[in-house]
Amino acid sequence: MRYFRYKNTHKNVNNALKEQYKTLTEDEKRIFRKKNSWEKFSTIVAFTIFTCCMIAEIFLLKSIPVPNDKFLEALVIVIKVIVGFILLFVSGGLTAILVTPLWKKVETFDIPLMKKEIFSKACKHLRVYYQLQEPYIITKCFEATDKNFQNHDVCIFVVGDELRITTDLIRGFLHGERDLGCYALKKEEITLLKRNNGNHLVAELRTDNSVFMLGYRAKGFIDNFLVSKTVR
Repeated sequence: MRYFRYKNTHKNVNNALKEQYKTLTEDEKRIFRKKNSWEKFSTIVAFTIFTCCMIAEIFLLKSIPVPNDKFLEALVIVIKVIVGFILLFVSGGLTAILVTPLWKKVETFDIPLMKKEIFSKACKHLRVYYQLQEPYIITKCFEATDKNFQNHDVCIFVVGDELRITTDLIRGFLHGERDLGCYALKKEEITLLKRNNGNHLVAELRTDNSVFMLGYRAKGFIDNFLVSKTVR
């Protein structure tokens, strides 16, 4: 068994924004560009204000004299640290207050919500990377040794002599952090069992060090497209 995962998680958002942009009218595209410009401007202003506050904080702390007495010197250092943390929170709060009007301006730009098919298109590069191909099924993973897969819809498919399990890349998602990676398992590594899970049957896919409790129809799929395929 091996595990691999796509690294450039930001690409999902970039792909989704590109696909969303294609669906907009010319007027909506102008609004979209203005919104992006205001977002960038707000970020630059926030960074500038916070940086200026931090520079002022450093100069203020350096201006506090340090006495020669060791006890007093230690006391002053402790006071500086405390004041430094207080000023850090003050700087963050002041930045947030000053930038809030700009973010409210960003929120006034009304952009249509992303359509569901855009989420699927945002994951196209992941389908290519994991080599997702037909036939495949989407089923529930009820429990797994890898807790990230637990209670998630997963794609199950076969590439060559490997069974692969990923998150649902068909309906897709926007943020790359939702990519759970891919497990690739050889036929000889797998033990496939039928289990009762409460009131319904599940397929227990087990290896030496991993277990996946899947929707029961996964058993038929794996039997047909991995076990039987390998026997033939």
